[in-house]
Amino acid sequence: MHISKYLTAVSVLALSCVVPAVAAAQDQDMTADVVHVFTTEAEQAAVNVLRESFEAQGGTWENVAIAGSTGPLRETINLILAGDPPSASQFSSSQDYYDLVDQNMLASINEVAEANNWRSVMPEPILDAMSRDGNIYLAPFALHTPNWLWYNAAVLEDVGIEPPQHLDESFFEAMDQVRDAGYIPFALSGVSSQLRFVFEGFLIDAGGADNWNAVWRDKDEDAIRSEATRTAFERFRRVGDYADEGAVGRAWNQTLDLVVSERAAFDILGDWAMGSFNAAGMTVGEDFGCILTGDTMIIHADFFGFPKQGRDDTLTPAQRTFAESLVLPETQIRFSLAKGSIPPRNDVDISQFNMCAQISYDAFSHDRVVGNARAAISPTGVGEYTDLLNEFMYNPNMSVDDAVDRFEEIVMNN
Repeated sequence: MHISKYLTAVSVLALSCVVPAVAAAQDQDMTADVVHVFTTEAEQAAVNVLRESFEAQGGTWENVAIAGSTGPLRETINLILAGDPPSASQFSSSQDYYDLVDQNMLASINEVAEANNWRSVMPEPILDAMSRDGNIYLAPFALHTPNWLWYNAAVLEDVGIEPPQHLDESFFEAMDQVRDAGYIPFALSGVSSQLRFVFEGFLIDAGGADNWNAVWRDKDEDAIRSEATRTAFERFRRVGDYADEGAVGRAWNQTLDLVVSERAAFDILGDWAMGSFNAAGMTVGEDFGCILTGDTMIIHADFFGFPKQGRDDTLTPAQRTFAESLVLPETQIRFSLAKGSIPPRNDVDISQFNMCAQISYDAFSHDRVVGNARAAISPTGVGEYTDLLNEFMYNPNMSVDDAVDRFEEIVMNN
């Protein structure tokens, strides 16, 4: 959601009147009302880690859980405009927080980042995702990898094949054999947001980090129109031929169940897939496996931002303490173990993490990591991008040339 339009109905004068009133009423205590998206029972254990860490530092957590990916942002805006800004609000890897910064509603947390040496323990792509115009506004607490190729080991064993290491011809040859054996080769979720993960898995595999950065970070026209980009579009559409008829509109978790239940061989999805495998009692490396496409991690991070409680950029004691507690190594280890993510700092011991988490953390800590596409283009551009992928997948009349032309326009103009 691009919030600048949302805010046009509210005058700058009205906002300037609201903030001092809030500041006057704000007690200098350690209470923090925290807006977040974790509403399921399975996520509660992870949220409790953050709450316990904050409370161990003397804070008092007030829970504001809002369902839906855009729920926290909408709730935060509503609370700010009502004169009751929350202490902290959850964001993901995107430009969604830019408008809050530009409207002078989000506080810089440079002082916390500098005091805790964040720049020395986090690679550049995640620092970029946290920053606007050279200032840090977000505190990272979880890092996901969205570009995994998952496979059911029993299906591959029955077919008599090894898992492909790349999304190239060897991948399609393996799926041909899977189909001949009577299984669904690829579990495809036809939801637009999920199609993006599939396309980006092919893009990072076809062109690697250099092409990815040239496309998304540098917006280089030659890279956008490169053979690697064309190949990604071609393979993205081609994988649709290996899906079952129920793919259109099917949610990601129902789609993954096809792999979990040995009806399908492969799926491309983030590491949140681990929850479904774990719930089924499956063991990574034995019952299922994971391949990091392109051997490079695409950042898909969770952050907290801190709405201003007064006119200046000063954090309240509660906000400062909460930001610091989020990035403590022990907090990040415990949260990631509960959530299935990895810590967004490269100096922690992850020996107790599973095989897939260790693979992604190795990429992260050795700078084999690139920024998220959603953080490279505006929210409007993200919508146009996902619409393009949806149309290209299901409209056989759209050529690869047409898709690349539209892709170039979206990336260059957003």
